[in-house]
Amino acid sequence: MGGEASSMGEAFANRPTTVADYLAILRRRKWIVLLPPLVGAFAAFVLSSRQQPMYRATAQVYVKRSSVVAAVLPVSDPSLGDPTRYLATLANLASSPELASRVAGAAGIPGMTPGRVLGESTVSPAPDADLLYVSVQDRDPGIARRLANTYATEFTKYTKETATATIDEALRSLQARIKSLATHGQANSALYAQLLQQQSQLDTVGKLLAGNTSVLRPADGAGKTRPKPQRDGLLGGLFGLVLGVALAFLAEALDRRIRSEEEIEEALALPLLARIPTPARSLRKADKLVMLAEPASVHAETFRKLRTSVEFLNADRAARTIMVTSAVEREGKSTTIANLAVALARSGRRVVLVDLDLRRPLLNRFFRVSAGPGITDVAIGRAKAADAIRPIALTTVADSHRSISVNGRPAAAAAAFNGEQSVEGVLHFLPAGTIPPSAGEFLADDRISAALDELVGQFELVLIDAPPLLAFGDAMTLSAKVDALLVVTRLAKVDRSLLHELGRQLHNSRAAPLGYVVTGVEHSDSYRYMYDAYAYEVRPPIRDKQRA
Repeated sequence: MGGEASSMGEAFANRPTTVADYLAILRRRKWIVLLPPLVGAFAAFVLSSRQQPMYRATAQVYVKRSSVVAAVLPVSDPSLGDPTRYLATLANLASSPELASRVAGAAGIPGMTPGRVLGESTVSPAPDADLLYVSVQDRDPGIARRLANTYATEFTKYTKETATATIDEALRSLQARIKSLATHGQANSALYAQLLQQQSQLDTVGKLLAGNTSVLRPADGAGKTRPKPQRDGLLGGLFGLVLGVALAFLAEALDRRIRSEEEIEEALALPLLARIPTPARSLRKADKLVMLAEPASVHAETFRKLRTSVEFLNADRAARTIMVTSAVEREGKSTTIANLAVALARSGRRVVLVDLDLRRPLLNRFFRVSAGPGITDVAIGRAKAADAIRPIALTTVADSHRSISVNGRPAAAAAAFNGEQSVEGVLHFLPAGTIPPSAGEFLADDRISAALDELVGQFELVLIDAPPLLAFGDAMTLSAKVDALLVVTRLAKVDRSLLHELGRQLHNSRAAPLGYVVTGVEHSDSYRYMYDAYAYEVRPPIRDKQRA
């Protein structure tokens, strides 16, 4: 119950609460949002284009609702009290099979049947007028117009006959009585005069009822009702958009990946050191570092801020060996430590970068040097550290770095010797070297500790690229051989359960975690603080009391 309540509370805390949160979800799920309306619009357009054409003609019938009975007799007609009910009754009367048979016969259209008449026609009352609309839909516009006019004409005749049938019968009965009285010599009687008056009234009522409905406006043409590809495509696109938005929010609700710095900070209880945006595609494709290819760019400034944060936090700890790791692969760990090493070297620090990610070594690609000899060869005595370490000259010209070794001269002397520009700094790089059969057992060997101790005696700072912490046990093994560690985590890469496991592993490690670096942020998020240098400070970790 407790775990279930915790999951529900976590889901509630992470749900979007502002318009910006909802817009961020739509941006992240833009393909889910855009694909359904595109597919829906295209499918609706194609299906609509393949439909057979259909045309509709409409005639108007006027209905006179004035009370004929009240006009002749001193009584009221209750049937006219509700106009909506009265018109609806006439509309239902228009769908009688008898009237359909009359329309089919009067239209003179070959193959026309009462069933077809009822199937293609509708009679509906106007909502705000005493009118009935007789509409007929057919594939032939001429048939639609002809059938609508015939239907309206026959309807007026049919309602006349229906309304006057009772009157005609009453008149016939009165005329018979009047004739009988005249035959028996009672033409001057009071009853004879009364019957004549009733006959006159019924005759008037019959004439009025005969004109109760009339064709107000016959159909003069037929309009196309289908296909309408543009309209159907627009409706399909709107429906797809609604579906796409719903699917986007559903996918967001089911997604367990971390998408905010606040969640990372709470799970790791470490300070945030820097926000690193994703490198440009051109840099990723060419295996280039922004601190080498574009050292004056705004993106490179984020690594200088990371350098400042690391030096600030390390001032009291005085850690000489710092390991960089992540939860899983492809979180930007190697790119981050390589750029950080260049930033530290450019500031004048004597730094050596060591590639101890024996599972997937790739730092040598960034500096265009061979993978061997490296740290593994130094550890087993196959090579000397001085021969395996590559000095990388960092010149003022972008992407002009190179590995140097000219008669043992230092970097600046080598540059002057070749007549090149001055060197801003030198980064020393020690690649992985020969990959052993069992990387985990090799990293636990004391010879690795001896090799790292030798580097500590030569350099101010030793930066170590380690394997992901949760993927292998190598990082936990190395944590016993270093002074501190940094964690790199990428937004939208690690789910919450892995992040909490990462926090547990970090606090169980022997090395002190300095903080975490978040990668994969949007450029706007990382550049917000770019020119606010005086206000910048490292965010303190969330403590238990603060959580409470």
